[in-house]
Amino acid sequence: MAMPQTKKLLVLKEYAGVRLDVFLHAHYPDFSRSWIQRLIKKGNAAINDKKAHPSRKLKTGDEVEFELELPPEISLEPDPSLSDKIKIIFENDDFLVINKPTGISVHPPPSEPKGTVVNWLIWHYPPIKSVGDNPENGNIRPGLVHRLDKDTSGVMVIAKNQKIFLWLKKQFQTRQVTKKYLALINGSPQDENGKIEFNITRSKADPTKNTVSRLKTVGRSALTYWSVLRRYADHTLVEVTPKTGRMHQIRVHLKAMGWPVSGDRKYGSSRSDPKHLGRMFLHARYLSFLSSSNEKFSFSAPLPEELEECLRNIPFVVK
Repeated sequence: MAMPQTKKLLVLKEYAGVRLDVFLHAHYPDFSRSWIQRLIKKGNAAINDKKAHPSRKLKTGDEVEFELELPPEISLEPDPSLSDKIKIIFENDDFLVINKPTGISVHPPPSEPKGTVVNWLIWHYPPIKSVGDNPENGNIRPGLVHRLDKDTSGVMVIAKNQKIFLWLKKQFQTRQVTKKYLALINGSPQDENGKIEFNITRSKADPTKNTVSRLKTVGRSALTYWSVLRRYADHTLVEVTPKTGRMHQIRVHLKAMGWPVSGDRKYGSSRSDPKHLGRMFLHARYLSFLSSSNEKFSFSAPLPEELEECLRNIPFVVK
């Protein structure tokens, strides 16, 4: 097991009154709450320099110090099983661009120790284990500068060396990367395009989910642009361009507008989904960024056949 990673976290107003274990789970959603509780009971967490119980309620301004350890079930073993599913769009010495299928996690959570993009990467590119934020201290996201949700398909870029990892990461942080998604939503917006600018914060009821806040002082700022591509009888195909990269941003923002993504089991309702849609209709179709020599690269991934089939089988509106 890797050495503990000590982190210091300041409790903001939005987490006042929240349990310590819920707070830490919200900041480390890739780890189960039970594992985080185990670490707290072991003595790995302190509030204002005093060891605390998982149920301790937090106050605004508290400083939480936490030693994160990887659970033993997380595996970074190479796994060739996805070689016929993950398609390589482009690669050079610096980065790799792939088309990720739906149903595949990007990195291994405790409940899914292998069969992820990371396990596939390590199989095909063993040196990538030394690329990332903590390559010497339990790096479970080698080469990853961004991610897609498990049920989202589409284009991803992965760094193959540390120099490019830092270069691409900075571009994502400074919003120089352009990302465009296709989403089928339940409902019909009145306008043809618009923007959504609600802050995003963790749900206190379920720390694995996010929600919006209409208060600028609560949560983190988030901006999403959308435009209608095609209107159907009960659904709308939209292109979505997120300008920030918050967890579940597109799904949370569209739900807040009353247009949940079709097939989204976490934020939507199956009652309004198209019949026979067996997955979430969210696909990363376009990605562009600059190389370290300032050359612009643009990549796209076609809409998967199962999503094309879905569109062929729902009635559209003729203008």
